[in-house]
Amino acid sequence: GARRAVQEYEDTVDQKYFGSGEVFGKYEAAQVRKDWTESDRLFLDVLAGNRSEYRRFIDSEETMCAFSAWLCGTALGADWAYRWIDPPELESCTGGTFESRIEEDGARRGFKALTVNPELRFKERKIRIRVPVDGTIRGSIRCVQYTALPRRMLESDERIDDPKEARHAVESEIRVPDGTPIPPGAEFVLMPDTRVDRVLTKELRRRYKVTGPDA
Repeated sequence: GARRAVQEYEDTVDQKYFGSGEVFGKYEAAQVRKDWTESDRLFLDVLAGNRSEYRRFIDSEETMCAFSAWLCGTALGADWAYRWIDPPELESCTGGTFESRIEEDGARRGFKALTVNPELRFKERKIRIRVPVDGTIRGSIRCVQYTALPRRMLESDERIDDPKEARHAVESEIRVPDGTPIPPGAEFVLMPDTRVDRVLTKELRRRYKVTGPDA
């Protein structure tokens, strides 16, 4: 409901921004540099011209604030968190810590995204990590603030304290910084027909449980 409403009014606002190249240029530039104060001001100035859209935005933002608070409380009290990965990411796990990948520009995101939603599934990813939330993980968790305001950025540009748009709320994302230990008791579950490097799985088995038809 809230996510669909957010998408609808964002599409409408975008159309209005495209009607003014100068205004949209300022808005887009503010988004790129993560100047949320400026981008929010421009966004709300346009949205304020339509009372029904503005009221719907306020309702959606209240929903996202409540959801974010619920998510943080759930994460800090959870026994397990989860992450879906592709086989190449296994190598970064063999050292026993969560490490973000090096991006094309040489930078790192500096965190790993987890979820507290055990039902979440990324169909294109072949391995699920089931992570015990021990004291170290719990102390490292950064709660993600979801918002109905636009927060458009490339995944590679995300940093640990960045907010996320409401349309991604189904991911129920939490974050831990690079270097956070992967706890003993973590389980790597390989989906059927997943091809993995046997040397890597052997390395992982020294620390963790690895299961699946091709493990």
